[in-house]
Amino acid sequence: MTPLECPNCNEDVSQIEIVCSNCNFPLAGTEKEKSIFIGKQIANKAKIGDAKESQQKAQRILYFIGAFQLYHAFIAYRRFGSIEDVVFYIILGVLLAVFGYFSSKKPILFLSIALAIILCYYLLLFLINPELVFRGGVWKVVIIGFLGYGIWHALEAQKLKKENNFLKKE
Repeated sequence: MTPLECPNCNEDVSQIEIVCSNCNFPLAGTEKEKSIFIGKQIANKAKIGDAKESQQKAQRILYFIGAFQLYHAFIAYRRFGSIEDVVFYIILGVLLAVFGYFSSKKPILFLSIALAIILCYYLLLFLINPELVFRGGVWKVVIIGFLGYGIWHALEAQKLKKENNFLKKE
């Protein structure tokens, strides 16, 4: 028997297979079953695309926060001349920028670490002076929201890719 090609994932399948062993496409199914399957795959690909987009937004947020912390180091030095503050803000800024860079490769890991660092930073601000946490509170909520949303989307995309092995290249 000559192998056929799955219309969904383009893998070789035998003529006697009922479903594709790679993607579970219903080869022997009705047109309705095939259409439903393809519709679900289109929706899954769109979800993965949305996940990539939200991860890119979270990555840009990390770059922005990193740059802001570096700027904050400059301001701290000009105002107070405190080397400890300057070193702290430089380390924080560089760390967030580095995590932003690596978040495109392992989004769940690096967005989670960045979120944990930011939350620890906000806790530190609260312990130093509770008023500092409420300054720019909207921005802080937006930052946490974008990072959390990026993590959530990355988890969803990972789940879809596990369930649909052939989507891993998306």
